[in-house]
Amino acid sequence: MNLLRHNAERFPRRCALHDGTRRWSWQSLHETATVAARRLRDAGVMPGDTVATILDNSAAHVMLLHAIWLRGAVASPLNTRLAVPEHTRQLALLRPALLITENEILYREYPTRHPRQLLDADSISGADRTADGEASPVVVHSCHSGPCSVLFTSGTAGAVKAVPHTWENHRASAEGSAANLGVVEDDNWLCVIPLYHIGGLAIVTRSLLYGTAMTIGQSAGTMAMLTLLRESHATLFSVVPTVLQRMIEASPDCSAAALPSLRAILLGGAAASAKLWRQARDRELPVLGTYGLTESCSQVVTASPRELDAMAGTAGRPIGGACLRICDPAGAAVPSGVVGEIQLQGPMLTSGYLDSPARNALAFVDGWFRTGDRGMLDDAGLLHVLGRRDDMIITGGENVHPSEIEEVLLRYPGVRDALVVGIPDEEWGTRIAALLVCDIEPDPDALEVWCRSRLAGYKIPRRWKSVRALPTTGSGKVSRVEAGRLFDGRR
Repeated sequence: MNLLRHNAERFPRRCALHDGTRRWSWQSLHETATVAARRLRDAGVMPGDTVATILDNSAAHVMLLHAIWLRGAVASPLNTRLAVPEHTRQLALLRPALLITENEILYREYPTRHPRQLLDADSISGADRTADGEASPVVVHSCHSGPCSVLFTSGTAGAVKAVPHTWENHRASAEGSAANLGVVEDDNWLCVIPLYHIGGLAIVTRSLLYGTAMTIGQSAGTMAMLTLLRESHATLFSVVPTVLQRMIEASPDCSAAALPSLRAILLGGAAASAKLWRQARDRELPVLGTYGLTESCSQVVTASPRELDAMAGTAGRPIGGACLRICDPAGAAVPSGVVGEIQLQGPMLTSGYLDSPARNALAFVDGWFRTGDRGMLDDAGLLHVLGRRDDMIITGGENVHPSEIEEVLLRYPGVRDALVVGIPDEEWGTRIAALLVCDIEPDPDALEVWCRSRLAGYKIPRRWKSVRALPTTGSGKVSRVEAGRLFDGRR
């Protein structure tokens, strides 16, 4: 089925895409994407080819993704923040038929099979919209069984991991989400997460599968984001904890009373602090915890709006079709209340990384995907995400998880944000350090006394640094890698 044409025929005047100033109906989006698909064909893109994009969030980028899928090709949005050598490694793995980028340096250094193409809203919706009206093979079956998208997992260090998704993966994820959140005709999902992250791309595919609207924006600033949330009349909003924290602290208008159209804020990408949950409840914001990965087509565990208070502070339960278990290091399932590795099964999961048989053998064991994340199921079957296994700090032989220390620091008067990392130490192997965002510079001695009365001695940070804001990735997640560099002298 051609989903875009299907929506254009069923909902021709219903809003499909909004960028804050201009709206496109499903009919106009279909027409515009068809023009772009013809241009992809003329550039030599064949069904099954990969088209890589290195573009910021925009309506034109969303249109281009639809055009790629109309052509039966595979869309691979790449992280715009990477350096040229990092992009080059990813492109070497993808071997795209076409690279669409505004990065002149990258274009000169990476030879593509076809010329570089630049598409924007004006050029792809211009005078040639009705040209080439013959029954040409520009549009093919848009729901073929092979991959339709390839995204790279977060992070820039080490070997790259390319995650392919099929339409069945996206459909299973969308159906599971819809069963939990519901779908209403006037839904409008605000997307400020970059489209090279699964949290952003999933909004595009879900809007297509549901036949509902999305608003595309950029993380251009806390107040600008809040204004877009209000003026777009968004009903759904996906956001990482750091961004929501900043929005709440920036304005009293980040509240249920000021955002009456909003029926759910999906909070994911990292574990949220108890402080943030308290602030969200005080504002009566409909915040739902979620847990998901690139490998699972975004959210695979989500709280229910019907049990908002009971599930507050948790990631909720697996969505329809997904299975979850917590395992010990030997791979055996553990009972509720015991911390272990989160493992997943379900039709929304990728079948494996691109061209990585050795990595697949480690990640997929007996039909379960090993996430590498630490979590715990409580007696009600709700998931509590504790962070990445790799975030664990081992100091003097003792295991310390940063979130435990961060919760203590966030309760200290005047501390607005905190990030704990491990830094190399000759004596202890790793020493604990903390970045703090504070209203007033704290007294180090008083802060240490505060921590010592609440934490074991080996958990107390030995180095402190005040910063104006915590370092973040492109999606707004805090970056422990960048935080560590602030202490080791490389930045």
